[in-house]
Amino acid sequence: MVSVGTISEQDLWLRKSYESEHPQANGQVEAANKVILAGLKKRLQDAKGAWAEELPQILWAYRTTPQSATGETSFRLAYGIEAMIPVEINEHSPRVSFYDEVGNIQGNKEELELLPEVREQAQIKEAVLN
Repeated sequence: MVSVGTISEQDLWLRKSYESEHPQANGQVEAANKVILAGLKKRLQDAKGAWAEELPQILWAYRTTPQSATGETSFRLAYGIEAMIPVEINEHSPRVSFYDEVGNIQGNKEELELLPEVREQAQIKEAVLN
């Protein structure tokens, strides 16, 4: 968990606090924090005081990018479906053009039934790499 302490004019200072119910997950928390902090620093080169506006986009990018250890996005592992990125919505992608509400509801139900298996496979992949 990353909480913002103070932001100086020179650079971005973040205080990290790890309050995991599973202490064995702290390594994963630290790795995620490094990625998020790197994204913040990269986006705040010119506008250091705008971290609050940039954080949601950085978190979205992190949650919708497949992780190398699992091959899955954290969004899919949490919700059972792939996220639709804003560009797809604005550009009327095939996914938007061929949207079928009834079929989508049925497809989501089927994906949710498979979610435990997807999570298990992700855990196995991660365990093999560690």
